[in-house]
Amino acid sequence: SRQRIVDVAFDGRGCAISQASASIMTDELRGLSLDEIRGMDPRLVIEALGVPIGPARLKCALLGYKVLQGAVTGTAARWPEEADVLAEAGGGGSAP
Repeated sequence: SRQRIVDVAFDGRGCAISQASASIMTDELRGLSLDEIRGMDPRLVIEALGVPIGPARLKCALLGYKVLQGAVTGTAARWPEEADVLAEAGGGGSAP
């Protein structure tokens, strides 16, 4: 049987987008396996925010995702390619 995330929380400081993204993402993690988390698409994190994210704020929105991926893979996670994430997540907005 695969182990599943029962509870998850985060503690951090940062801009509103990074904090909102981390909060929303933790809600989505409950019940997932580590393999499912490793396979998470960063576009889903952006879509879950529900607001347009421009290139300048992409790293803010994906900071929690990057930390999470580093934790479950045991290595430093690479930043996703900006163009790929924004093009397919309906992003590219002008949010500061």
